[in-house]
Amino acid sequence: MKTKVLHILGGMGRGGAPSFIINNLEKIDDQKVQFDFLVRKDNCAFNDVLKRHDSRLFVVPEFPSHAWSNMVETYKVFKQYGKEYTAIHVHANALYYVLPFILAKLFGVKITILHSHNTQSNVKSLQALHYLNKLFVGFWANTFLACAVDAGKWMFGKKHFEVINNAVDVNKFIFNQANRSAIRLELGIPESSYVIGNVGRFEEVKNHRFIIDIFNEYLKVNSNAYLLLPGDGSLWQEMDDKVKSLGISDKVRLTGVRSDIDKMYSAMDLLLMPSHYEGLPFVLIEAQCAGLKCLLSENVTEECILTDLCRVESLSHDAGVWCKCLSDMSNTAYDRKHYAQVVKDKGYDINDTAKRLMEIYTK
Repeated sequence: MKTKVLHILGGMGRGGAPSFIINNLEKIDDQKVQFDFLVRKDNCAFNDVLKRHDSRLFVVPEFPSHAWSNMVETYKVFKQYGKEYTAIHVHANALYYVLPFILAKLFGVKITILHSHNTQSNVKSLQALHYLNKLFVGFWANTFLACAVDAGKWMFGKKHFEVINNAVDVNKFIFNQANRSAIRLELGIPESSYVIGNVGRFEEVKNHRFIIDIFNEYLKVNSNAYLLLPGDGSLWQEMDDKVKSLGISDKVRLTGVRSDIDKMYSAMDLLLMPSHYEGLPFVLIEAQCAGLKCLLSENVTEECILTDLCRVESLSHDAGVWCKCLSDMSNTAYDRKHYAQVVKDKGYDINDTAKRLMEIYTK
């Protein structure tokens, strides 16, 4: 008989937590474990994967904007299907949404997992609710996981938790010259150009305004540079307008959401990540697999610096200082292909993570 696990999260776009689940779904034994999903936003980017693995997707109204209807519809899901599940796995950036834990107790779910994916709240108005719920964290769940030590301490305090690395399919992200050439050809970027990139949602936390400012400075010292920005979000249009106002549209590629990010890493020469904060970003793990140099803010957790490819700079410094770092990092040649093995040796291979989750779900 299969062990059924209900994953609960905000949505199924191409963000960190959904990517984590999908990466593991692709590696688990379908004959032993089934993943289903309860989400609060109808934005699934992985319908083909879910169909291939016979996973069910339940969409309920958003929380807290539609709190009452969310409660009603979530209750209906648990009333109809709750007794089928051995475990619920709640993926959280903060401790706001505790209704699933209450319903899991009501319908007899044995394993209740709270998984921290961040190091601070991204909804300031709900911070008080997070800290209130944190006082009762031992009541809400009986298993505690985190993407990194800092993320665990922030959500669970002194409660014991286990770090589950944001692992990736290491072989998928190995540097590939053919992919590099194909992506550059598609996007009209010359082979000889120096390509700076960032992969992430166009939201405040990712600091796209500063990324564009840094790149604008860098163009003054290297006119043969391009900026590659896949992704989407609430600030996409503002960034498009900013690029146009600076007169650098011919040097910037705002590609929208892409399903071939693994290939895009090969097309880049450096990942620029001046984030205001991060949990343990998949992007940085993937980029290092691809042998990509990475310039990061001090707010990116040190736990995900796995190789000598990374350099950290302070957000208190202006775009000129960051531009100087870019120049310093662009001058050395090296073999990109061997870094995937380095990442694997550090424990970030998805096969190991999937095995550990199987043990947790079937304990």
